[in-house]
Amino acid sequence: MLKVDESLLNTSKGMVGEALESAILSLTPSGGFHHDIFGALLPIETILVSKTRAQNLLFSVAKKYWGNIDLFLHSTLHETAIDLESANDRLAAFFSTQAGKKAVWDYITIHNRLEFDNLIALVFGKEIKLSKSRSVGGLRKLYLYQVGNKYFLHTVLNDTYKFWDILFIKKIYSLFMQTPLDNIHNANELIKHFKSLLEIHLTLNQSVIITNHLIAFIDQENIRSYHLKELHLYNLISHFNGGKRHFRKVDSLIEEIVASWGKGKWALSEKEYTLLSYIRAITASEHNDASSVIEYGSYLITNDRLINHAIELFLEYSDVLPHLKPEPDTLVKRYDKNYLEQIFYVLIDALVQNSKYHEVVELLKQHEIASCASLYAYFNREHSDQNAIFKIEATVQRDIAYIVDNSPQHVVQSIEIWLQNYPDEQSRYFEIALMTSKHLCNILKSLFVTQHYELFEKLIEVYKKYLVIDAHFSDLRDFVSAHVNS
Repeated sequence: MLKVDESLLNTSKGMVGEALESAILSLTPSGGFHHDIFGALLPIETILVSKTRAQNLLFSVAKKYWGNIDLFLHSTLHETAIDLESANDRLAAFFSTQAGKKAVWDYITIHNRLEFDNLIALVFGKEIKLSKSRSVGGLRKLYLYQVGNKYFLHTVLNDTYKFWDILFIKKIYSLFMQTPLDNIHNANELIKHFKSLLEIHLTLNQSVIITNHLIAFIDQENIRSYHLKELHLYNLISHFNGGKRHFRKVDSLIEEIVASWGKGKWALSEKEYTLLSYIRAITASEHNDASSVIEYGSYLITNDRLINHAIELFLEYSDVLPHLKPEPDTLVKRYDKNYLEQIFYVLIDALVQNSKYHEVVELLKQHEIASCASLYAYFNREHSDQNAIFKIEATVQRDIAYIVDNSPQHVVQSIEIWLQNYPDEQSRYFEIALMTSKHLCNILKSLFVTQHYELFEKLIEVYKKYLVIDAHFSDLRDFVSAHVNS
């Protein structure tokens, strides 16, 4: 470990809180320095090392804790296909060569972290998965980030692991407070790790506040750059996922981002505008701002923007878009588990609120995922296909069977269980039924106004048999009555 790690461990006796704060402040002759964002800062020169020093420390720590298959490691690896008889010989050979040292270095400089299963993959060429809560040989993880021509290395040991976690938070905080942003490689990943560690040891609310203050400080101290824009976007995401209090600030944060990054060298890309539009659409839906949902939802589905940028957005912002596999064949489901189904769900709801019923029907005709395959097929059927309308009920029955029994083999029994349980708010089926009911009622309103009576009658028959939510059905009945009498 680094000298500063050993010093802080001994001085604080492995304790966090005031003990660690005092230990950090004692590192400098003047009594240390402190900032309101997250307390005491470690002097930057104590946490950065040269490349050679980083390589030697990294390799020696990995070898010390993971370089020998002891009884514990033997039991850990027993169920793998690794030849345990020769395992120690292979580990010893790996750690004794420059090729082994290079392999470890190359891996951690790409991934910024090294765990035991990563090392095993390097040595034996076999993937193994260990519980994230398990520590092997007393060492949990090694972290490495490049900072200019130096390196930021941190070790997390199993003993007093909370101390090592909090110390890592302190180090990251100290690094960002004292280092130009452009010098920190993978700064966005490092700030994400900072917040994820805060969430483990503090509340979600505290983690959002501290991260927000740190990014605000970084913003003040650094010139405009792509990395700074990334941090602004991450701060937005942090608020978006940070609970009601922080969710309310999302709109103003987006306005600031567009004002700051709408033009110029680091101007927002279409991918980033797609991200902002998705967040705006969902936020507007939460605020019952139907006009804004229509504006941003329409932007997202026009030219398949959301689909086209989905993979990039998943890779870079996986904590924003719900990304369970879409189910276009399914009508009865949670529409908020897939980003595209979610957007069509809120967009159709907003269109109905604004009496744009013909536009809803056009969406149903053009996009299978706006409802389900059987409804889409009905709108796009050949006139000779008399069975299209009956496939809708079969779809609902199959959906229910899969939800209840994960199989289409026991449809009748599954439907009985569904009907008995879905109205109960404590049931695992209730949220599915609630979302499906709301979506179907919006579709039914649109079908009625646009005079698609045959489909309306069949769909309302299916709805009343399997999916009625009293409040939704009452509203639908009043809507139809008002429309007839108007």
